[in-house]
Amino acid sequence: MQLNRRRFLTGATSATVALPAAYPANAKSLSFAREDFPWAERETYLNCALEHPLSMASSNAMREYLEYLTHGPDSGRAKYENTELQEKVRRLFADLIHAKSTEIAFVPATQIAENLVIDGLGIDAAGGNVVTNDLHYGGALANYRMRKERGLDVRVVKHRDFQIDMRDMEHAVDSKTKLISLALISNINGYLHDIKAISRLAHAHGAYVYIDVIQAAGAVPIDVRAMGVDFLACSAYKWLMGGRFGYLYVREELQGGVMKPTQFGSKGAGQKDARQYQVSTPNHVGFVCQHEALQYIHRVGVNNIRSHVRPLTERLLKGLPAVGYPSITPKGNESPIISFRLKDPQTALARLRKAHVIVTAGAGKNARMRVSPSVFNNLADVDRLIEALA
Repeated sequence: MQLNRRRFLTGATSATVALPAAYPANAKSLSFAREDFPWAERETYLNCALEHPLSMASSNAMREYLEYLTHGPDSGRAKYENTELQEKVRRLFADLIHAKSTEIAFVPATQIAENLVIDGLGIDAAGGNVVTNDLHYGGALANYRMRKERGLDVRVVKHRDFQIDMRDMEHAVDSKTKLISLALISNINGYLHDIKAISRLAHAHGAYVYIDVIQAAGAVPIDVRAMGVDFLACSAYKWLMGGRFGYLYVREELQGGVMKPTQFGSKGAGQKDARQYQVSTPNHVGFVCQHEALQYIHRVGVNNIRSHVRPLTERLLKGLPAVGYPSITPKGNESPIISFRLKDPQTALARLRKAHVIVTAGAGKNARMRVSPSVFNNLADVDRLIEALA
């Protein structure tokens, strides 16, 4: 079955809440996606863990909305500023993680959602502790450091060769643990946690599980029921392909009781589902972008996206160590993010700039390079990176 690109984009901008028909699971190629992300023709962009380029569908929808905001008429603006559109976005995200739409709240950003969870559980007041690890996002770890300074019992498990040993997690968790908090996929090296095992550990001790999926949602399959997670959050500008706001998932049974609202505003007032955790409406431009982006992801299919990216990361894991860049991402790790050590960061960065290859790379003694391809990339992009550094 061959998918016509014109029909693909037309379907992706449909105004119905029903999920678009998926791209065939046995598809041999997603090469059409490169045309949907024009950035790919200007530079070799392998940096989606930092920020994902916008599709033409998202960009066109936002442009139309901004035109209405600039020139009117009011009816045009109202086309994008309405509850119906927001509820479509809520449903699309809920379906992506196999949740109910009533379990999804809109939040300004991932870290705000994590704060809402910590405060809503009342962990400190109950004399409980939080267990996390050092492959969590740096901003989240800063949050926990500051809370520890104020008296919260926070236990940070250290990685072993950039992986988390379940025995170390088991040692850190006890009867007073109220929350295990981690990034499903680490932004550091793409490490994918065994979240089912983490959930079993937490629940056996009467604790709850929060996962930050900003580096996972839209890139790898997520099923909150099968994973056993209680809380989940992410922002939209990475693998969800654009939109400067985020989502918070709160398991239905925990709403309003176990996790209480700690911030209040007109949007959450009187709500009985996850919307009770909303304080205000996230930016409308973000809704417009996410309405298109989520439909695109559903139509292509997360499994197809993952299958498309896998040979790219496999090529990198073979090619870069062979030319002197050892990986710190575990072999067989099922995520689109891989990281490598840089012995000579200055030279490597200069070569990448000359080749117009975009990745995240650091400097200094323990410098690392993070590579994160997506649906619009191909093997030629990966080979260009390897050749630039060889």
